[in-house]
Amino acid sequence: MKSHPAHAIGAAALCTLLCAVILTGCATTDCVGPTGNPRLTPAQVAASQGHTGERLRWGGALGTTRNLKDSTELEIIGYPLDRCGVPRVGQQPIGRFIVVTPGYLEPADYRPDRLVTATGMITDIRDGMVGTAPYRFPVLANAKVTLWPETVRDGDGSGTPRPWVSIGIGGGSGGWYGGGIGGGVGVQF
Repeated sequence: MKSHPAHAIGAAALCTLLCAVILTGCATTDCVGPTGNPRLTPAQVAASQGHTGERLRWGGALGTTRNLKDSTELEIIGYPLDRCGVPRVGQQPIGRFIVVTPGYLEPADYRPDRLVTATGMITDIRDGMVGTAPYRFPVLANAKVTLWPETVRDGDGSGTPRPWVSIGIGGGSGGWYGGGIGGGVGVQF
């Protein structure tokens, strides 16, 4: 049985539309948009002491969680962020900082080495200690904190959320049916 070219085009259009509808729900991520100067690191802020009032987005691996009367403080070892705001723990650390967020955060969830991204305003440089060494911590206050799922940390240290969905479209000539247009969807884990 020979198919009519109009039927093939209609079927391809229907398949493309169906894929687009399905992928609209699948292609969303929990990306955290950039805020402030992405090149400004906690170490630079601690050294310069001149950035009070700036709103920034930093992230890293949790060191400690301290619950206070009306807020929670997170001490974080900072790392560069990927395009979604996930800390790239395979890179060199960029300095430590403290995040202050209103309310209570559960230490069982916010435990050491969990990845977080925080957006807040620099309000202070606080003197503290890392082990027995003195350290100056920039403080991000009234921060919005994203606690990344433990599955986000992958083997290459890139911090890329998984699964990752991509879409490809191609064309060609020749072949069995004289050419045409094709498309595909790939899911990477």
